[in-house]
Amino acid sequence: MQGFFESCPQNEQASVRKPRSDAQRNRERILEVAKEAFTRSGANASLDDIARDAGVGPGTLYRHFPTREELLEAVYRTEMEKLARAEQKFAEELPPIEALRAWLLLFVHYIDAKSSSPLHSTRW
Repeated sequence: MQGFFESCPQNEQASVRKPRSDAQRNRERILEVAKEAFTRSGANASLDDIARDAGVGPGTLYRHFPTREELLEAVYRTEMEKLARAEQKFAEELPPIEALRAWLLLFVHYIDAKSSSPLHSTRW
């Protein structure tokens, strides 16, 4: 076990930095544009087009998402996190049955968008 502990960083918090605000905005913009591109064109949408439409260079896109698979996963995770946040918001602000109804409508909309997307029939 001693080898394991030797490989751990001394101060994990010191090695984790919060991204700069412009870098965070670039990442969010890339994800937004990538979601639209993947929905419209499928998993093989041009990454160069995504970078251009997001207003960043290809290097910025690849710095955030080194592979197409990592970008696809990040888009998926972002959408799932939005659904989870919506559930929490609805539960806090609405009566239970209304919260369930609002979340189900949001979920159905999400599923419908995925079902009509070229991604639905594409293995990724």
